[in-house]
Amino acid sequence: MQSEDVYDRATKKLGEKYGVQIPAPFYEANRGIAESLFYERFKTEFELEVDMMSLQANGKRLLWAEFSSSVHYTPGFQQFYTNIRKHVGHVALVTATPRPLIDEIFKNSNISVDFDFIVTSSDVEKTKPAPDSYLKACSQIGVDPAQALVIEDSPTGLRAATAAGCQTIAITTSCSRDSLKEANFVVDSFGELEELLTIA
Repeated sequence: MQSEDVYDRATKKLGEKYGVQIPAPFYEANRGIAESLFYERFKTEFELEVDMMSLQANGKRLLWAEFSSSVHYTPGFQQFYTNIRKHVGHVALVTATPRPLIDEIFKNSNISVDFDFIVTSSDVEKTKPAPDSYLKACSQIGVDPAQALVIEDSPTGLRAATAAGCQTIAITTSCSRDSLKEANFVVDSFGELEELLTIA
């Protein structure tokens, strides 16, 4: 899903509300992290003398407003997903986004992918970069983490998957190739990923 653009737009608007211009590195450095950690970093990074509850409320309002429009598939994802389902038993979505927001995304978008399991930040005690969410997904699927392949688009997600003991492929749809070098493999598109996995 192309949700990172939505998060970036909401972050930009949050900065505008508090008179802050968000530098480009901040967006990439804070992709895929827990909601509470994002607001802590936002407040600290820009030295804001604001109430944390107020900051979070404003941030959530802006984020939900962005998600209420539409979130689309990342180019190439639909074909990739259709093909991969012919070769694997189970597919799970693991996200640092809270479940209420995930439900909102699926309700207000053209995304109709039927994942076998969805693990959100609401479902674990510690979300990414802790390994909990990937360990939970592997448990639900019934696979040893070492036998699980994780496709990630953020450094935070990669750290979580690696800590869980999973194999990883990073895709550069949201972050730079250099920031994703911790992965076992790095690709630039779902087409390239499909070739790497020899799914035809």
